[in-house]
Amino acid sequence: MANSRGNDMSNEQDTILEVQGMTCPSCIRHVSSALTDLDGVVKVDVKLRDGIVIVKHDTTRAPVTQLIETLNEAGYASKQQSL
Repeated sequence: MANSRGNDMSNEQDTILEVQGMTCPSCIRHVSSALTDLDGVVKVDVKLRDGIVIVKHDTTRAPVTQLIETLNEAGYASKQQSL
């Protein structure tokens, strides 16, 4: 699997984050790059129109709190989308 850094897939999940401030293709690259640099993030899918990011990640190596903190440091307020 691309960008996977380990063999144990049992802790992988998809998390949907609501992200504020994404307005252009440059934002897509910035958000995607910030998250894919994290150990444990396997895939990032940015949906600019919907204002969300879907992240496939290993929850033990890249917990949701770390995803949100990384986006905040990149200049984008975010929170986990509630079901």
